[in-house]
Amino acid sequence: MEYIHGLDSLLFGGKAIGDISNDSIDWGGDELSTVKVWAAQKRAAPVTEIIDSPGTDVLEFDLIQLKPENLAQVMGGTASADGKKWDAPSKKIFLEDTATLKSADGTEVVFKKVKLIAYPRGKFGYSDVFKIHCKMTVLAPEDGSSPYSMGDADAVTEG
Repeated sequence: MEYIHGLDSLLFGGKAIGDISNDSIDWGGDELSTVKVWAAQKRAAPVTEIIDSPGTDVLEFDLIQLKPENLAQVMGGTASADGKKWDAPSKKIFLEDTATLKSADGTEVVFKKVKLIAYPRGKFGYSDVFKIHCKMTVLAPEDGSSPYSMGDADAVTEG
């Protein structure tokens, strides 16, 4: 792993989510914030800086392959047995599981715990397709370990 590029697949709970928009996955979130600590005797500069909030890691993407099973995977609800219809859940829900992002160059990013919320967004036009916008927030694992790892697909472990 040296340069990470391109999206091969995104798995949620060990299962591929489906085709994602060419805009791909945007890794953002809230930035880390700090507090500068000042001393009355030393006014030229802060004496230290402490972390106020560590920020968040949020992956956002648009699902464009809207098969009923894909919709159920990211938004809940139910897909019909014949795979031709999806019924939305009665309310918006968060889904929680593991996630793995596989890049085109062979890198895997393994997230031990993420919370996913998804909802429809877009237009019914001829210049693009309708989408399901997804936000996946990286959460702290129950055991206090590292929330994610990044490396070559054959070298990454989930432990």
